[in-house]
Amino acid sequence: MKRYLLFAILMIPGILFSQYERPGTTLGQSLRIGPHAGACGMAEAYLSIADDASALYYNPAGLSLIEGIDMIATHISWFAGINYEFLGVAQRLQGWGTLGFSFTILHTDAMDVTTPLLPEGTGEKFYCTDYTMGLSFSRSLTDMASLGLTIRFIKMDWWTYSVNALCGDIGTLFRTNFMNTRFGMKISNFGPNLEFITESSPLPTTFTFGVSTQPLENLTVGFVFDKPTDSKEKASLGLEYMILDMFAIRGGHKFGYDEESWSAGVGFEKEIGTIHLKLDYSYSEFGYLNKAERLSLGIAF
Repeated sequence: MKRYLLFAILMIPGILFSQYERPGTTLGQSLRIGPHAGACGMAEAYLSIADDASALYYNPAGLSLIEGIDMIATHISWFAGINYEFLGVAQRLQGWGTLGFSFTILHTDAMDVTTPLLPEGTGEKFYCTDYTMGLSFSRSLTDMASLGLTIRFIKMDWWTYSVNALCGDIGTLFRTNFMNTRFGMKISNFGPNLEFITESSPLPTTFTFGVSTQPLENLTVGFVFDKPTDSKEKASLGLEYMILDMFAIRGGHKFGYDEESWSAGVGFEKEIGTIHLKLDYSYSEFGYLNKAERLSLGIAF
């Protein structure tokens, strides 16, 4: 049964690669915002690396490597006064697998309501907000392979309009003993179309393949290939170098993106009693859109 399940997952990319480019045709673009500063410092070449609560977004199969309880909280300063918050919690259930929960909110500052007759504003204010809640489960299939699933509820409120839908992710992770090399695959954001007013639009479904390795003891190299259903192929390459097992220096580059290009970041982690504390910062260059900065706090125990 496990063998047939893995075979079915491997067949899915062929379906996605048959899709043509349809830029601007999908809703729910907030689902594509990377929520972890450590991953974004490596240009999000993180699919096969994520083995803490960040795996709730990057690859649910990586949750199987969590030993106890792991939590991550992130704040992102996005563009045009938009902010993004992420909270993820995952816990290993002995003999069962790992269960996780995530919550994200993308929200704008207050904006003025205008009309053709009152272009300076009516005196009313409105907000645009995207909410996402996800429930994830991961389990090891063998001592070297894992499978993870996420069910996600997304709700978008734009002034007096609202739309919601269910979508899901499925991911796999394969580990080897050769330089800690890992392979991962993920299908993200698959589900029904979003119905907004009188229009129907699909979600930004994406097939992602990733590989990572450690050519040196303190150096991790990651590579990710993305094939969205609405645009051309994209890729990311990232590096992380650890100093004294406490300080991380990260860098990476994205290929095939319209504006996003290079990124960099730093991190600090420390054992304090039974608590493992992580603090990460990343900077991502977005060309004409300027930049995006992320700050993440992680706690494991």
